[in-house]
Amino acid sequence: MRATGLLIGLAAVIVMIRVGTLAQGYRFLEKFPPDFSTVGWLRFTGSTAAAFLIYLALKPARDQTRPFLADLAGTRLGKPFAWASLFTMIATIIGVVLVPEALYPLVTDGAVVQIVSELFLAGTIGLAVFSAIRSRTVGAARIGIIPAPLAFVAMALVAFLILGEEMSWGQHLIGWQTPETFAGNIQNETNFHNFYTYRFETAYYLSALLLFFVLPYAWPKQPGLWLKPFAFFVPPAGFVLLAAPISGLFYEYWNVVPMQVAFALGVILLVDCALDKRRGTRGERAFVGLWAMLMVASQAIFLIFGGRMSEGHELSEVREFLISLLMLAYLIWISARLFTMPRRVKGG
Repeated sequence: MRATGLLIGLAAVIVMIRVGTLAQGYRFLEKFPPDFSTVGWLRFTGSTAAAFLIYLALKPARDQTRPFLADLAGTRLGKPFAWASLFTMIATIIGVVLVPEALYPLVTDGAVVQIVSELFLAGTIGLAVFSAIRSRTVGAARIGIIPAPLAFVAMALVAFLILGEEMSWGQHLIGWQTPETFAGNIQNETNFHNFYTYRFETAYYLSALLLFFVLPYAWPKQPGLWLKPFAFFVPPAGFVLLAAPISGLFYEYWNVVPMQVAFALGVILLVDCALDKRRGTRGERAFVGLWAMLMVASQAIFLIFGGRMSEGHELSEVREFLISLLMLAYLIWISARLFTMPRRVKGG
């Protein structure tokens, strides 16, 4: 039944892309100003319906719901990172409303937000390498048949590629002229993702949402035979508290159906968590309820006031900052978890 519901939800997404985007003369991932026409509202309504169907397929059984702070409080990660996400969102809202033109100088290449994001990625790489070394002695740390060291090396490589692309492989620091090989680059920089910006960004954003928000929400307390081999690497449910804002922060991307589905799904999952007593204490669930209301209010604010931003993609830069924060938080959590696992005895 869950698989059927998920397939129906994904089919609804495809229908909305066909009817709400392609049939209107736009390309699949084309960005254009927020559409408040009848078609625009129908597109969002259909995206919300698709998100609800996906939610029904993802919702854990009553006895399989994981509480927020299980396996998270011990690393002292939960509250500081959750508050950091909340502060970032509130600061962004204030910036969009009061000083929209001041946002771009803060988030552009070489600016403070970009530098901090790159430091987070560098920390992620370092922790992934450390975890690869440490996990060689932890027998329980595997992804299926893949040894943990290989998984951590892959994480380090992914973070390295993201960091290199964000820095245009050092061009932002050194300032060389863009080679002729990269002449077709949208931003005239030495990187690859700006040849296909929309595709790379969409894949990046949705992958982060899936790994750091949807998966922690949907993962069961007691995974079955097929899921159990992957359980060691699945983020705790508390990551829902950290990753909430990456389901929003849309302006230029608002009309893109997958992003509307992501936003609606994020709000639905937050509301579900806030109402589910098994998720945590009343205070913890109230915090999630606050996030749900903030996501709706912030998205309305971004759509109303976002047109006053200098470039239009400032919110995407904030989202990428938060994703780098989540990557660092995940590696801190998983590396700390390695120390709680029994070490393999040599010759045993």
